[in-house]
Amino acid sequence: MVQRKLAVLAAVLMLTGCGNRIGENGDISASEHTVTKTETTTTAPEEPPAEEVTTSSEAEIIPAELPFEEFEQTVEAEDGEITGNAVIASEREAFSGEGYVSALDTDGGLVLTFNVPEAQYYNIFAAVAAEKKSSCSLGINASHIGDFEVAEDDKFSLVTFYNIYLEKGEAQLALTVNSGTIDVDYATVQSSTEVRDLQLTLDKPSLVNKNADYNAQALYQYLCDSYGKTILTGQHDTVGTLTETRKIYELTGRYPAIRFGDLMPFTQDMIMGENELEYAERYYSEGGIISYMWHWIDPIGGLSYYADETDFDLSKAVTEEKISELSIEELEKLHEEEKISDECLAIVKDIDKISEKLGELQEQGIAVIWRPLHEASNGYFWWGHDVDSYKWLWQLLYERQTNYHKLNNLIWVWSAQNAGWYVGDDSCDIVSVDIYDKGNLSGHAERMLFLQKIAPNKLIAMSECGTLPSIQSAANEHTIWSYIGQWGGSFLLNDEAGLNTEYNSLEDLVLFYSNDLTVTRDELPDLKAKAAELEAAAKENEVASEPDDSSAAADESSSTDESSEQEESSEKEE
Repeated sequence: MVQRKLAVLAAVLMLTGCGNRIGENGDISASEHTVTKTETTTTAPEEPPAEEVTTSSEAEIIPAELPFEEFEQTVEAEDGEITGNAVIASEREAFSGEGYVSALDTDGGLVLTFNVPEAQYYNIFAAVAAEKKSSCSLGINASHIGDFEVAEDDKFSLVTFYNIYLEKGEAQLALTVNSGTIDVDYATVQSSTEVRDLQLTLDKPSLVNKNADYNAQALYQYLCDSYGKTILTGQHDTVGTLTETRKIYELTGRYPAIRFGDLMPFTQDMIMGENELEYAERYYSEGGIISYMWHWIDPIGGLSYYADETDFDLSKAVTEEKISELSIEELEKLHEEEKISDECLAIVKDIDKISEKLGELQEQGIAVIWRPLHEASNGYFWWGHDVDSYKWLWQLLYERQTNYHKLNNLIWVWSAQNAGWYVGDDSCDIVSVDIYDKGNLSGHAERMLFLQKIAPNKLIAMSECGTLPSIQSAANEHTIWSYIGQWGGSFLLNDEAGLNTEYNSLEDLVLFYSNDLTVTRDELPDLKAKAAELEAAAKENEVASEPDDSSAAADESSSTDESSEQEESSEKEE
């Protein structure tokens, strides 16, 4: 047990990726997700020595007009290249063409060939059916596009992949089966106008916490004002350091607008914890924005945050008791009465530990872009046990931190990345996605449109990525993300602590930080001053809305005089 805990402690000292893909309409498939283990340490790590700083002029990015040509082509499955045990059949009802491909299983595949007229975005539809629930994948020209499930059904239904970029010419769509057996009737490729017409606008946005403090209000207002116009740069740092953030400065001559940190040490009793808050406070004092996530180690076993490395069962914590605003003493009494479980009590105690640290930042006047319970729907983490338990936990966390701990400095970010797991418009301010698609320099319009459909009036961000999008691609595709967070560790640094060019070239990195569409720390407004302005304006409004005592007194006097005059007149008439 002790060795296992030490391994987890060591692992968190170096960041590793949290990537996944979004598949059909919000489905996901896991990409490689490894933990780099290092030697344990009981002292804060030394910062790497400063290197010569690169300087560069700011480039003007002019969006290119996207080509577009109307196109729609359907290819019958029986006309494709069939391998394995599949056969042509005609027993199912309502198929098109002369038949369909039946009994496509894990031993074979189906390839359908299309000829697309232009390099642009397309929607892809496949008519499929299955006798039992099956898992499948779609690839195009040997590139994986996404995974999808086929439910048990007698009829063919459509699986859709929206806004897939295809080069001009031959496109070979490959359908493969991961588990089960499916039938395929046809596939259609159709040109899409969604990327061309993409607009990023918000209708009277407001923070979900109506008691948000002026620091949170100022930051949120700035994010909303910038939305669709500029992208805030961001960098994830190794816990308790500024290693990656400083490397960005050395390489580009500019600091990221946002420093992303992790609150994992505060539920693991790591000495790195206090150092972590110090770096956050320093970065804020130097004009930066602070964001935090939380790799939450399982609250009872203390083994891991990964679901397959702990037996912690979130569903056992779920309760109908109203616990979000109860004290620990009240909760312990409920626990003694067996009204809540060990898991439930342990979860709340951990929430309180993290809330205390976020409260320290609040006391320093620091607003936090807060992204808890990340990537739940991909099943990596114990908080992604099932959708109902996850939503219960999110609501508990939101209500306890907002109403019990009065954390009014938080801007809430959801990144579960599956439409069915969305927590709702009333408990998050930003929706985000994590993208680990090595070497892909596109603006990832399909991911942005996916999130926009889930939450049309929320800010949309790329909370993590392995490879930064090309800023020119982002301009061309209109994907002006609210902010983009480059993951750290080996996704940024090589073994010699230099730039890992497998993910980002130096040229691309420098351009990303030196153009008129991205915002770096030195280009941020004075958000402290903005918060002070909001507070002053609010006080002026309070004064203006208060009744004028002198006017009220005068009105009362006038009313009294009129009353006396009426009484005197009445007496004279008598």
